Amino acid sequence: MPREKNGNHPMNPRKKVGAKRQRGKWKPRGCLNVPQLPEALVMDILLRLSIKDLGNCRCVCKDWLHMISDPQFAHLHRLASPICILIGTSPPCKTTEELDLIHTEKCAGSRMRIARMRFAPQNCLPCPVSKMNLINSCNGLLCLTGSRDGSLYVCNPILGQYITIPSPDKQRMYFANFVALGFNAGTNEYKVVQTSCRDYRCSDPEAKIYTIGTGVWRSIGKPPRGCGAIPFNSVLHGALHWIPFYFNCPQVIESFDFEREEFRQLLPPASLQEFKHYDGLRLGVLKGCLFLCVFGGDDRKADMWVMKDYGVQESWTKFLVIENLYPRDNRPHVNNVYEPIMFLNDVEILLTYKRRFVVRYNQETKRLENTTIIRTQSQFQAVGYCPCFVSLHDVSNGEEVKRYALK
Repeated sequence: MPREKNGNHPMNPRKKVGAKRQRGKWKPRGCLNVPQLPEALVMDILLRLSIKDLGNCRCVCKDWLHMISDPQFAHLHRLASPICILIGTSPPCKTTEELDLIHTEKCAGSRMRIARMRFAPQNCLPCPVSKMNLINSCNGLLCLTGSRDGSLYVCNPILGQYITIPSPDKQRMYFANFVALGFNAGTNEYKVVQTSCRDYRCSDPEAKIYTIGTGVWRSIGKPPRGCGAIPFNSVLHGALHWIPFYFNCPQVIESFDFEREEFRQLLPPASLQEFKHYDGLRLGVLKGCLFLCVFGGDDRKADMWVMKDYGVQESWTKFLVIENLYPRDNRPHVNNVYEPIMFLNDVEILLTYKRRFVVRYNQETKRLENTTIIRTQSQFQAVGYCPCFVSLHDVSNGEEVKRYALK
């Protein structure tokens, strides 16, 4: 059989002649078959993916990018997404700063699956972790402040977008007051509430609210006395809840309704109204109800109460006693506080401990176990966060949206 001049057999499929032509005709299969699937089916599949997998899918083809970037898809995915743990750490040496998004779920037996997504703070936050405070999150958006100058930001670290909120009044003091981000479902508006005082004695307290897109702070009168740290996850029925810090006073639960723009109080269980240890109370939302965790005289136990009928004091029910807590560390400057953050299932609860560890408690064995979620020599900041692809351009109402400069 004759051979071609280049030495290739004419029947050889690997012949060099035409090889360039074959390479030129090749196309990736990536999205060629996607149009054959109904769009509703593709969307249903994508809605089941984690935020990390969706980020990869955005790079597959333009069709998927447009679908995932659609505001309606972002809204549906956020509603279906489980709450995650957003942890910011700044080691004492300040050589590394990390922001981790952690999703946990219970596996068979005693195993726990941990999915971790690490951000480079310089690419997803407007300031370094060591120079900011994580305040709270709302619908996938994150509120944070600069720890030194009090700068206020609303951002989506997933998309690398942020809005700078102007200062309400530079003549007033905001260093130890209350600030939070919330959402008014009736008007589809995001709002920031902040309290301030005239001087270090906290005289002339005032509360103001900022609706994103208006550029204006409005006074809403006097806030309740005392401030407190916002719990890991305490948004329920459009209101944010927290335990205020009062000196030697009976406790109440404060809340702020972002739709009505007003502060309200809820009463704790009647047996706890004279409880005067602020550090012994932890508040949050578990399984759609307010809970109150009470650390009393016994350092090795804690009582968990749940408000079954929102706003009704008589509906508080003690449903769990956490036992066999770690022995108290009496060294100076050691934070022994536990904070329940989420249920893994009907048996196990995750808690932060000393703001350096995340531990889990098993109700059946009545034992605490360490986890590998986070371990750090310095305290960390943790907030409940549902990651999403909601673009600030879709909710800013004309407010300037900036992107982080990738480094």
